[in-house]
Amino acid sequence: MRDVKWQNGDICLDSAGRAEVLSAHDAEFQRALIRMTARRGSFIYDRELGTDCGGISGELILKKYDQAFTEALAPYENTFARAVEQTEDGVRAEITVNGETKTEEVRHYGEL
Repeated sequence: MRDVKWQNGDICLDSAGRAEVLSAHDAEFQRALIRMTARRGSFIYDRELGTDCGGISGELILKKYDQAFTEALAPYENTFARAVEQTEDGVRAEITVNGETKTEEVRHYGEL
């Protein structure tokens, strides 16, 4: 699988104005991050894509994020996420794909 690189909710362009292309490995992590940040139901071609993280608050907030991430990533084999700390704009999460783990900040952008 190959994909174009997204950053802060937009496509990344190289110095020539072309979309940057990710390797298959990096595309798998980006695919997981997109499912974790998009608001469920906002993507017209797949209404199940995304999470319902927009209203998460209160006690046990990291556990609530864990549950939302587990549900969002269920369609993908060997892909898991765990919320490790709350940030000003979202949550920092450890994303594991095929045994490799990366830490990313997950922000809820809303519409996709």
